[in-house]
Amino acid sequence: MSARPVRPSVRWPGAEWWAPLLLDVAALQRANVRTGPVLESVDLTGPAPSVTARWPGGAHLTVTPGPEPGPETLRAALAGPGPVAPPAVAPWRAPGRDDPPRLKYAWLLEELGNHSDAWFAYTREPVALLSVRLESSGTLTVGTSRPARGDELRFAFRLDDRDCADALGISYALAAQTADAATEGLRPVGSREGRAVYALPLRLPE
Repeated sequence: MSARPVRPSVRWPGAEWWAPLLLDVAALQRANVRTGPVLESVDLTGPAPSVTARWPGGAHLTVTPGPEPGPETLRAALAGPGPVAPPAVAPWRAPGRDDPPRLKYAWLLEELGNHSDAWFAYTREPVALLSVRLESSGTLTVGTSRPARGDELRFAFRLDDRDCADALGISYALAAQTADAATEGLRPVGSREGRAVYALPLRLPE
């Protein structure tokens, strides 16, 4: 456990470097729930973070906006394949059971961005957030890693049958289960850069 981020954000020194980016993506996704693109993935593993957007009809674009672009700069980077609505401010209410998967995805991004301390202040060993993705099926997939063990984990789960208020604390659940996951005897689902990748279910907060 550490009282300080592994790599602090410039905008928010008490947060991890990727927190502003996730909140910027969330602001655009919240605004584009009904008609615009789905910002289907955020990848933090390369030399620069990347965001992939997909519009109705199949057009898609991947951009590398930097870790702290601001929502309007991110919107400008995504302009081209289709319209992107201006960013929306998150209301206080967590999405309910019947809200669209895209809105719940925006909420998840907000939870991760607002609670990056889960990844450095509450686990017994270092853990890292690698990626967040909304699959076409409505499944959310979060990629994580344990640098000291040299492995990667993928947690797939759905929020479509529950209120997001019931999943408050999901950032801490993801970080804790990354640190505590037992992979002995599990067959990897793949590998990346020589690291085994394991798929695990996420135990959502009760």
